Amino acid sequence: QARLHDLGSRDVPRRELDALLFALRRLVLRHGAGADARAHVAARAARLQDAVLGPLAGVLGDRPLVVVPTGSLRSVPWALLPACVGRSVTVAPSAAIWLRAVQRPGRRPGRARVVLVCGPGLEGAAAEIDELAGAYPAAVRLDGPAATVDSALTALDGADVAHVAAHGTLRGDNPLFSALALADGPLTAYDLERLSLAPRLVLLPACQSGAGHVHAGDEVMGLTSAFFALGTRTAVATVVPVPDEATRPLMVALHDGLRRGLPTAAALAAAQAGTDRSDPVALAAAGGFVCYGAG
Repeated sequence: QARLHDLGSRDVPRRELDALLFALRRLVLRHGAGADARAHVAARAARLQDAVLGPLAGVLGDRPLVVVPTGSLRSVPWALLPACVGRSVTVAPSAAIWLRAVQRPGRRPGRARVVLVCGPGLEGAAAEIDELAGAYPAAVRLDGPAATVDSALTALDGADVAHVAAHGTLRGDNPLFSALALADGPLTAYDLERLSLAPRLVLLPACQSGAGHVHAGDEVMGLTSAFFALGTRTAVATVVPVPDEATRPLMVALHDGLRRGLPTAAALAAAQAGTDRSDPVALAAAGGFVCYGAG
């Protein structure tokens, strides 16, 4: 049964979102790391929740959420909103794309093929890949000089789980040149079109990998959009800059949930709920991750 709720003006949540993202970037960059900074983030998150979900407070209950936001609200760090802590939240570009993603097959027959890729200049990411490789002994691992664009594309083609830890850049002037930095150069959204079969699940612990550029008609273009256009079912990416050392515990906990059979959105929510909320950098880094697609 469909029900329509008036959420009010779009201007208020946009302002609150901008303020929250600014506060999160300050935490990540350690420009404010005390209790006051954490309280400021919590207050901003509560105000954003009131602006976006306030009229729905009586109907949300504890059910999972699928959100199809207007383009400017695609970067909401849902896990930081008080009503969404521990809640499974999935963000989709449209209801049709969400439905197609849900209807695609989940895990492919046979043993899951896992790909672990680590870009250069990220000591925390290297430790993250080391730990995950121990959990997935049969995984294809690409790091150091081996993590080239061509080798990554070959490994990603048809993968069940693709985990790419690399520096990310968003190109607002041409979003298809948004890229992940690998050993021999950038892996762009254009390069992904060389895949014959997109990875089923893509995990992108890279700075602002979930951000996108909003075009006319609320179309959002960026790295996650490129994967979905090629057939990826689910992606996990971040809407804020993240220090690589702070993402490792979250990613390890997320994979633990996936191996226990949890849906991706639920595994992410559980990992985020388990973050040390007294650590401002860990709180900001974990809170910025969002599950896109089928959830």
